Amino acid sequence: QHPDRTVVVYANTSAAVKARADWVVTSSIALDVAEHLAEQDKKIIWAPDRHLGNYVRNQTGADILMWDGACIVHEEFKARGIADLKRVYPDAAVLVHPESPTAVLELADRVGSTTQIIRAATEMDNPRFIVATDQGIFYKLQQQAPDKEFIIAPTAGDGATCRSCANCPWMAMNDLETLAQVFSRSDNEVYVDPAIGERAMLPLRRMLDFAREIHVPVKGNA
Repeated sequence: QHPDRTVVVYANTSAAVKARADWVVTSSIALDVAEHLAEQDKKIIWAPDRHLGNYVRNQTGADILMWDGACIVHEEFKARGIADLKRVYPDAAVLVHPESPTAVLELADRVGSTTQIIRAATEMDNPRFIVATDQGIFYKLQQQAPDKEFIIAPTAGDGATCRSCANCPWMAMNDLETLAQVFSRSDNEVYVDPAIGERAMLPLRRMLDFAREIHVPVKGNA
């Protein structure tokens, strides 16, 4: 339907989706890629996260047609709940992942990927932080900034389904026990069709090459 558009997909997509894409992005490099394409007057199809796509469009002015998808963790954060918590902790900075709704992003003191959120917590002078992303990040935050307090952003407010459910059930399935089983069992191997894998590597390599060119660290870019 839109053969003139460049297809940009998030790293958390299947190999089959990547095989149909022109670019793969992570949260760390999404803005840079969109700016790069916008400078070439290229129109974009963005998938799958509409909140990340909206953030990128608002920041870069790129012409983006978005897929209607969202992260079940970040979509649950509510601006009203975060504003209420900010009144309780007025000295706290708000750190938000860009997969969150626009109303939540507007309350942020810093928006960024997981790595960028951790860096912000170490660089900013605030004694405490309200963090709107999966709570799995808190272990690393406390390691990197042990003298600071980190508060899970609530999901309270209109339309909320829980008070604070910043926890991805799928990522939570990964623990040391299941990781150890990977080395002792052979029944969980993932097979990718070679033709799909070969096509999927093209947009992934394009991202990694671009990241090296502009000196942006992304996972897989040594």
